[in-house]
Amino acid sequence: MKLFKGKTLKNNTDAIDIGKLNMLTSEPVNKVKYKPNPFNRRIDFYYDEDKVFIEGLADNYCTFWLSKTDIADVSINAQICKHILCDSFDVYYSKSRYYQELHCLFKNSIYRECVMGDCADRRWHTPFGGYISDDDNAGSSIAKSLISFKSEIDKLCEAREDGGNYLSVMQSILEHLSQRTNDSVWDYVAATPWIKIVKDEDYLLCSKNEQIKGLYLQLAKHCSDLYSRYMTAVR
Repeated sequence: MKLFKGKTLKNNTDAIDIGKLNMLTSEPVNKVKYKPNPFNRRIDFYYDEDKVFIEGLADNYCTFWLSKTDIADVSINAQICKHILCDSFDVYYSKSRYYQELHCLFKNSIYRECVMGDCADRRWHTPFGGYISDDDNAGSSIAKSLISFKSEIDKLCEAREDGGNYLSVMQSILEHLSQRTNDSVWDYVAATPWIKIVKDEDYLLCSKNEQIKGLYLQLAKHCSDLYSRYMTAVR
């Protein structure tokens, strides 16, 4: 997958100007009529084989950072994460041009939240199995965790790929999700158990087996279609 043709990134520099890694600087600016709340800032990350896209978002509508680096480059990724979490931004960009291309990659998020309902104790909620403290070491902790988390996902994929037996299971799920009637609400309700399975197996987007990954994308597309039809019906 190629994003932003003609734009290359070199990660093997020492005193790199971290801002040069932002792939969005040539993208359309999204004019924001409000000041985003720093508490809503988050990191979305996407795995692309041995690379990672790191996205900085001010909230659900405003994005200000997107970079692609080696997952193993802890130093650079730590700087990027710290930059996203701690520095101020006043220029935001539209997601419309690049989001669909990232949509075929495994994604997860890191966001700040109150711990046990105590908003005096705010930490970064992660998919890595716990919280990361909201301090100067947060960037480094995230960068290191990106590596170990990817290793865990690769092992899950290998387990599913073993013997090719899971392909028949995925085909069966596809048959269920492909069924449609004249009642879009019923279609979605009937498919709910299968949709949950598909959502829980999103790590298969990291599979090295192209057949499994391609089939998973088909399943995800059907889930999206069922939900879209359901929402249209209930509005």
